[in-house]
Amino acid sequence: MSPQDKCTLSFYRDLEPMGTSDKVILVRHIESGRICVRKRLSAYSREMYRFLQGKDFAGVPHVYECLDDDDCIVVIEEYVPGETLRQYMDEQGPLPEPRAKHLIEALCEILNRLHGADRPIVCRDLKPENVILTKDDKLVIIDFDAAKFVTQEKVDTVLLGTPGYAAPEQFGFAASDERTDVYAVGVLLNEMLTGELPQEKMTEGKYGRVVRRSTSLDPKERHKNITEFLMDLNGRLKDVVAIDQSGRRLLPPGFRTKTWWKMILAIIGYSSAIFMMIMFFIGVGNEEEKSVAYNIALGILWILLFCWNVAYISDWLGIRRKMPAQRIQSRDLRFLGHVVTLIIGYAVVLFISIIVNLIGDIGA
Repeated sequence: MSPQDKCTLSFYRDLEPMGTSDKVILVRHIESGRICVRKRLSAYSREMYRFLQGKDFAGVPHVYECLDDDDCIVVIEEYVPGETLRQYMDEQGPLPEPRAKHLIEALCEILNRLHGADRPIVCRDLKPENVILTKDDKLVIIDFDAAKFVTQEKVDTVLLGTPGYAAPEQFGFAASDERTDVYAVGVLLNEMLTGELPQEKMTEGKYGRVVRRSTSLDPKERHKNITEFLMDLNGRLKDVVAIDQSGRRLLPPGFRTKTWWKMILAIIGYSSAIFMMIMFFIGVGNEEEKSVAYNIALGILWILLFCWNVAYISDWLGIRRKMPAQRIQSRDLRFLGHVVTLIIGYAVVLFISIIVNLIGDIGA
């Protein structure tokens, strides 16, 4: 650290650690008496904090100093009194819909400012622990350690984020952009309403629809930005968008994302399955000399079995989420419930096949 930076730091007196880490300390400026937070961070956040130092975003702590110290940086930023959303949610339990909606809208206002900055910023680590609720009921995002600028990169070069809140693209599948924060906001909305993450328990009703779309694994299936998320949250999403989404949901698995290689694989897979079933039933018909009607009926049943398998596994039209097994609280038991439901579907089709076979024998 340079002598000048050491001199700058000498104006701050340690008060007490914040939490269990000795890298985040509450300090006081000896001349102004201003209470601040001093953080020692890894080098990857240097460019982000220097950018924030020259900006003044409502809902983001003001960065007073950003100093180099070997392979780390020392950040002095505004201290925001209040409690984290995690503390608030633990105290209150699941929130009423109007209250959850109010908090999410306040958070989205901050994100809109960050996403619309000269160099658009995505937070990438939005979670209840990183958001402060002040005494005057305002929200402040306090952690930008994982934040990054939106770039043209195809994948994230640094894999960061908190499991449960981090979108799939943060683990090397694609590049983070505004839709990455949309994912986290959807998770937060669900947790505010249910007290659990979407994969553990999905909220129902109109907000459930918003959460499901915002937390889609494929970024192309999510709201394009925070503005579109807010429009959906308030029921004002453009009809053309809603029609487009409903139309895509009607498409069979493999065609919904309109990704060329997925559609080619789907065409090959469906064509192969249908061809094999046709050849199978032609062979059965020749060997057993059953009626044409019998072979058609049996063929339809086996095609239904194939469709049931594909539709349930891919959750086409939300079939899997509508099953009673989805309401099981335990993740392991819920998975077992889905397996049992899938097997029951197989059993029903096979039972009908046996009946059809018996009728064919009698007819022959």
